[in-house]
Amino acid sequence: MKMPPTEREFSSLFAGLDTLVPLLNGKRRRYVNLDNAATTPPLRAVIEHVNRCAEWYSSVHRGAGYKSLLSTRALELARRRVARFLGIDPDYHLVLFCGYATDALNRLCRRLPPDEDAVYLTTVLEHHSNLLPWRFHGKVDYVRAKLPCGMLDLEHLESKLREHGGKVRLLCVTGASNVTGLMPPLARIARLTHQYGARLLVDASQLTAHRPVRMGRADDTERIDFLVFSGHKMYAPFGTGVLVGPRDFFEEGPPALLGGGAVEIVTLDDVEWTRLPDREEAGTPNLLGVRALAKAIEVLESIGMDRIASFEREMTVKTIARLKYIPGIRIYGGCDLIDSVERLGVIPLQSERYDHALLAAVLGYEWGIGVRSGCFCAQPYVGSLLEIPPEEFDEYKKQVHGGDRRNLPGFVRVSLGLYNTDEDIEYLATALETIQSQGPQGTYLLDTPTGAYIPEGFPNDLDAAIEG
Repeated sequence: MKMPPTEREFSSLFAGLDTLVPLLNGKRRRYVNLDNAATTPPLRAVIEHVNRCAEWYSSVHRGAGYKSLLSTRALELARRRVARFLGIDPDYHLVLFCGYATDALNRLCRRLPPDEDAVYLTTVLEHHSNLLPWRFHGKVDYVRAKLPCGMLDLEHLESKLREHGGKVRLLCVTGASNVTGLMPPLARIARLTHQYGARLLVDASQLTAHRPVRMGRADDTERIDFLVFSGHKMYAPFGTGVLVGPRDFFEEGPPALLGGGAVEIVTLDDVEWTRLPDREEAGTPNLLGVRALAKAIEVLESIGMDRIASFEREMTVKTIARLKYIPGIRIYGGCDLIDSVERLGVIPLQSERYDHALLAAVLGYEWGIGVRSGCFCAQPYVGSLLEIPPEEFDEYKKQVHGGDRRNLPGFVRVSLGLYNTDEDIEYLATALETIQSQGPQGTYLLDTPTGAYIPEGFPNDLDAAIEG
């Protein structure tokens, strides 16, 4: 039996880590990807598995051909793999495949029956995908963050549950922030939620690749009722999302997505919906994406989620310790609480000398380091961490309406994956120290409509790189 890799061998599991990218000085160097909170590189085993699956790829359900039978079976085996990974109670929870986490959240929102008295409670920490759908479905209220650390304010959460007197239908909370990596205590939040008669939805998009997640049984006061996540953030490309929820929730009423595969009988006057889970997965599923996700889960489980968590905690502590004392660099999101608060390796920072978009551009064009800048689809949280007053956001809105994104606030975000090494972190620290002390080596032009910085003289050969 092949032994799982050691920590030093983790990087050998991933594709594309040795890719050379062009720099502004005309040289090429190995790309250092520190943008894992957005999308992760694929596992080699996932790519190889998808290539094998492509040989027998076919449409699922009702096909009499052998490849169709294989595809149908593969879809259901993947569903079982996801269920085991999340510790699902099959009598309570149902696993559904969607396009991605945003799709899953919107489908869940559409599936909720109208109720004028219902309140949807969410938090300022959320990604826009866990803020906006509820806004257009009913009454919404928000739980604030503690400042300056950015942790979810649990006392405010309980006061909001109490204030709404049992009318909260759903509490929607992130499992881990995509801005700070901070992880709300889900077990305590679940107990509070169920104590006040609500159900708990967890956006686990940032969580599933980094920590073990157990949804719990129907009678568990710490259970997670609904959960969503995306494969592309856990080393599985090809675009698949997962929505998990109570089986009885999906048994009543029409499905969120209407079309072929969701029905038994259709006439011009009536429709008979089919059984679950098929009734909630209309259309042809993304089988290769589903198989990619199942294979990624298999690899992560072979390493061990507890082992992954331990390794990544160590890497996060090292990274914060190395970056926090760089002159002119400030880290946000409770880095001083690193020994007492659970968090992922997602680290937002700012430079005292350079705009966040310029700093990210210099890291990319001059150092070959991939980071992300801006608000990361979480503008209310970023605004809260930066303590930006509402009237200032009103001014930003006016500027954006005028086609000017130069002044939008934000951070540079460093986000770690399982494959990142001490060398990656040291290289980032050296880059930040050099930029802070010596400045950019190139001349950067600001594109007003996008707010992006582009250096003069950088070869625009992206099309050729894609085709080549």
